[in-house]
Amino acid sequence: MAKAAKSNESEKHYSTCQEKKKKPSQKNLNRNYNLYTHRVMKEVIPNRGLSSKTADLMNYMINSILERIAEESCILLCYKRHLTLSHKDIQMAVYRLLPTELAKHAVAFGMRAVTNYNDSRSSTNL
Repeated sequence: MAKAAKSNESEKHYSTCQEKKKKPSQKNLNRNYNLYTHRVMKEVIPNRGLSSKTADLMNYMINSILERIAEESCILLCYKRHLTLSHKDIQMAVYRLLPTELAKHAVAFGMRAVTNYNDSRSSTNL
């Protein structure tokens, strides 16, 4: 009897995780990162630009990668049976999705960006 109750609980948890994965069909939640893509491009190669098709492709790639990271971190949350997303979950999702060296750089740049943001917030509050 105890086994049946336990398996019933795990089925409920699995079904709630599956419900959370459903995407809203009425809204397109993709964002436009063209401005940031152009800024980074100007830093890397100052004398070159991007065509509109290239900018659209880069925007699609960024949205796709961000969506995959969000889905993978949701899967990790369901696997660990946690309800709150933390920075460690996102880092693990990045390590699982990207190649080793690229994942290391992505996590390092992300941590540096968060640190800079927190430092700028604390300096403005003083």
